[in-house]
Amino acid sequence: MNRILLIVLLLSVASGLSAEEQALKPTTDIFAGMALPAAQIAAEPAATPTPKKLTAEELAERERHQQAARAASSAASTLYTEQTVTTIPSAAISTLQLYSQDELITWIGQHKHLQRVVADQCQLTPDIEARAKVLMLPSYQYLWADMLLTGTCVPKDAAVGIGFMWGAAEQGLPAALQRLAHYYEQGRYVQVDKQQAVVLMHEAAALGYLEAQMDWVSMLNRGMGSPLDYEEAYSWLHHTIITDGKQHAKAKRLLSQLAARMPSNIVSRAKAYRLN
Repeated sequence: MNRILLIVLLLSVASGLSAEEQALKPTTDIFAGMALPAAQIAAEPAATPTPKKLTAEELAERERHQQAARAASSAASTLYTEQTVTTIPSAAISTLQLYSQDELITWIGQHKHLQRVVADQCQLTPDIEARAKVLMLPSYQYLWADMLLTGTCVPKDAAVGIGFMWGAAEQGLPAALQRLAHYYEQGRYVQVDKQQAVVLMHEAAALGYLEAQMDWVSMLNRGMGSPLDYEEAYSWLHHTIITDGKQHAKAKRLLSQLAARMPSNIVSRAKAYRLN
């Protein structure tokens, strides 16, 4: 009996060792088929997205944006260069200095602003346009407006010209206010509007602009405006310093005509005090 148990025990141990050997025996190439070679991965091309076909409207919009960008770049280039422009009219090189605000206002007062542009052979036209449109300088708006209204160096365009003249007037340039007053009184470029003319001329005269002060007194002498404006208008022109002989004589004549419409005591008071 003991011999039988010993045999059974030995068989059990042998069987366990055989199973352990089978468990520890390595499996051949357990990663077969799982890894993709690096060369194969690099060889596979990346997917290329198909470009979207633009519609006619989208193409037109893109062209408008490109044109606007080019225009802005051109304006910026004009504005931020040196304050001189070099041109080559034939074989010689000439350098033109851009006009200062004070110079231009003086020429406007002398009615010589267009003559100066022509004398410079219209070479500063792009700079004048840029300073009127982009910088919106009132003196350059006036100059650009007059160039458009008269066709000086550019094609005539009355509608755009009047718009720039209004731009200068709204910034308080007396010459522009006076010019528009004449247009509305005469019905030139615009419909006749006497009341608008009165308002504009009074505003220009109030700013101390000699030509406008004389034109304002002339308007009152023609029955425009109100008798309540007489004393103020007389005082403005009477106390203005006038160095030009012809203008002085004209002012004296206008004041005499206005005084005939006023009570003598009001004339004396207007002479005694300068009304602001």
